Amino acid sequence: MEKLLSKIIISILEGKDYRPYVLATINKRFIDNAYVLLEKVYTAKRANKGVDWWLTNLIERGETKNEVLWFGGLNNKTVTNMMGTSRKEVCIELGKQNVKSLEMLIKEFATDTLPRILVSIVWKNEKVELNEIESLILVNTISAMKLSVQGGAWSEVGKKTEKELLYSIFELLGVKPTQYVLVFEEMKRKGLVENREIDGIIFSDDNRRALQIELKLLGIGNPEIADEALARKVDLFLIDRLTPMMIEEARKLNIRVIELRSKNALFEIYDFLRVHDVTVNKPNKIDFKKDIPEILEKYNEELERDRILQKVKKLCLKNK
Repeated sequence: MEKLLSKIIISILEGKDYRPYVLATINKRFIDNAYVLLEKVYTAKRANKGVDWWLTNLIERGETKNEVLWFGGLNNKTVTNMMGTSRKEVCIELGKQNVKSLEMLIKEFATDTLPRILVSIVWKNEKVELNEIESLILVNTISAMKLSVQGGAWSEVGKKTEKELLYSIFELLGVKPTQYVLVFEEMKRKGLVENREIDGIIFSDDNRRALQIELKLLGIGNPEIADEALARKVDLFLIDRLTPMMIEEARKLNIRVIELRSKNALFEIYDFLRVHDVTVNKPNKIDFKKDIPEILEKYNEELERDRILQKVKKLCLKNK
């Protein structure tokens, strides 16, 4: 993901779709994990002929919690919602129950009128064959893994990209480091910011106004994200795309929405900050492909977090 961050940020700032880079990451992780899972199934099947070999060798002896979840056809969120915890031992027990339930259903519905799937795994010129039940359980495993990898990749894009994208925007516009704050999780945990969902704060030149900024890369396909952001009444809402109805709703709430898919997004951010008395540089003659890698080279999350924590603490002391 680190290698793709620069390309993703450049795509966003150029008003292009960044999703192909995320999909490429998802596909690469899916293939890598699929081969690992297939190797484990192959090895377990060759070594065990008992009816419960899947339960004992793949679920009970899963090396990681993710493997236990996938071989059980589950995901972490489902287990947590059902059991209130996702400890490995809980995942093992629920995974075994899920596979047994799936096995019972397959036996119940199996007839000669339905298509059948039989999987053969070939490795080093040797082959193992799975029966119909084992084959469908494997399909369920691969599906659970794909959903997990997919959800994890999109979440990682949000967490990794949003802070560095905001940092890049501030750098491109020449916002002074003393005038902005990137909101990190540690600040939220310590209660140093009132709105726990905002991603950044910019202070006006006279320090009398603190503009709250929220940035979300998923928009039209996830309307609840926009609903929640509008409810928080931030000053500036940066989003990939948003429906006209929601943009109008934001306007009524005095929230400035800027769609990052717009080719003039950076100029719109520049105009917004100027109107709110923040000194910024006009984004003329910017070469994103050259400038963004140089900006990201300077970005150090640990140093940035420490610098900002110091600034927030000073502001808290000043306001006491």
